[in-house]
Amino acid sequence: MTMRPELRRGALRLTLAPEAGGAVAGFWLDRPEGPLALMRPLPAGAGDALHSGMFPMLPFANCIRDNRFSFGGRDWQVAPNMDGARLNFHGSGWRLPWQVAETGAARAVLTLDADDGIWRYHAAQSFALQDDGLIAALTVTNRGTAPMPFGFGLHPWFPRHGPASVAFDATGQWSLTPEGEAVALGPVPAGMDYRQPAPLPRRNLNTCYAGWSGSSRIVWQDEGIALHLCADPVMGHLMVHVPAHDLETFCLEPQSNPPCGFDGLEDGRPGPGIHVLGPGESLSGQVAFRLRFRRPR
Repeated sequence: MTMRPELRRGALRLTLAPEAGGAVAGFWLDRPEGPLALMRPLPAGAGDALHSGMFPMLPFANCIRDNRFSFGGRDWQVAPNMDGARLNFHGSGWRLPWQVAETGAARAVLTLDADDGIWRYHAAQSFALQDDGLIAALTVTNRGTAPMPFGFGLHPWFPRHGPASVAFDATGQWSLTPEGEAVALGPVPAGMDYRQPAPLPRRNLNTCYAGWSGSSRIVWQDEGIALHLCADPVMGHLMVHVPAHDLETFCLEPQSNPPCGFDGLEDGRPGPGIHVLGPGESLSGQVAFRLRFRRPR
């Protein structure tokens, strides 16, 4: 197995799995009573980013309608990349091994040079532990010879640790098909507004919020800890997911584009959060994960 960098700063510890799609293998707060997982740990011996604590989404987030899009006078088709799924989810970056470009006591950089048959791109992820949390940054650069559409994001997975609540502000919500393809953008429906902290339902949930403020908060009441997410404006959508197979885990995914963001490319109208990058052009953004203690340590 490729060496997995482990970063430490104060009571915080981060392990990376570059061979597993450039994923986070674990992010913990070390306490006298034992470590607290701030992201879902990758199980021992596992090498699939789908089971990790966080992985990158690029060169797009979520899915492309029917796996097909038209751009630059050509028709393109992506292949499914998950067992049992018809659609390609989150692109190729999380399915490829990354390289360790830099590592230190509290900072590391992973890089990827990819040619997936449609996109040629370079990507870099940087991870920096601070006294109060983690800053994760993602950059993707078009290494092809022609302009291509890109989107991106980060896909963290969080344990509930009991009655966890979440809070965030958004102006709209995309309705999705059961497979996850976008249907329409509308107002946030009653019961799905998290401007005030509330628990996510213990059932399968997969929905995308638009007009996200870039700030979210997780409160682990039983642990006396909150985790604040603060994303750059380029990540204007928040995907909220509770997997049917693990109701004790949930995802808050900062990303540039909603599902099916490539709709409209054939008419020269990129969807929200889709960026057409010329050769050598880049798209970058970062997310800060900051701890707040709600009772004395």
